[in-house]
Amino acid sequence: NLKQLTLAVRTIADEKNLPEDVVLSVIEQAIAAAWRRDNGERDQEVRAELNINKGTAEVFVAREVVEVVGSEAYEISLEDARKVKADAELGDMIEDKHEVTSFGRVAAQTAKQVVLQRLREAEREVVLEEFEDKIGTVVNGTVQRVEPRVVRVEIGKASGIIPQSEQIQGEYYNVGNRIKVFIKDIERENRGPQLILSRGNEAFVEYLFRQEVPELET
Repeated sequence: NLKQLTLAVRTIADEKNLPEDVVLSVIEQAIAAAWRRDNGERDQEVRAELNINKGTAEVFVAREVVEVVGSEAYEISLEDARKVKADAELGDMIEDKHEVTSFGRVAAQTAKQVVLQRLREAEREVVLEEFEDKIGTVVNGTVQRVEPRVVRVEIGKASGIIPQSEQIQGEYYNVGNRIKVFIKDIERENRGPQLILSRGNEAFVEYLFRQEVPELET
């Protein structure tokens, strides 16, 4: 399954229209998660490096150099650390290298889930980057879903939200409605980037007013 992951990098990059290094990073995160599932602890600091030319992978596990080892999963003695790095000192982080050959069934499933989730996030990031230079402009969109606190709007390949605070008081939205929205911002959170839209923003209201009274432009 490691060779399959290696072969998948270029294929996924082409299919998803994503940079190859982004896909490689996603696959490496998946390998690290799978290794952690099979061999390590949930909170261990693990990173992976995949060589797509050789079809090989290595995992690096970081441990802190301490005087007295309480947990071998997270800590390493100064004596053992200096076998890895001659000038290691207390408090340093030392990486142990492990060769990766294959994963167990559960770990492989974990890797698959990580790949799917991270690819969705990467695709979303790439799509939203196209809107960076459109912040502060008005575009057309289609109402996707109406929720208690937000209205989800589709704009081309991307989608964004109109928070309650950015909605026009008393205005109602129906799924499928074509509406104009003001692109207010792109917020980047732990769950990924989010396009923030508005219909209550002062600039949007001014835009609508100018559409109704075009002579104000002169």
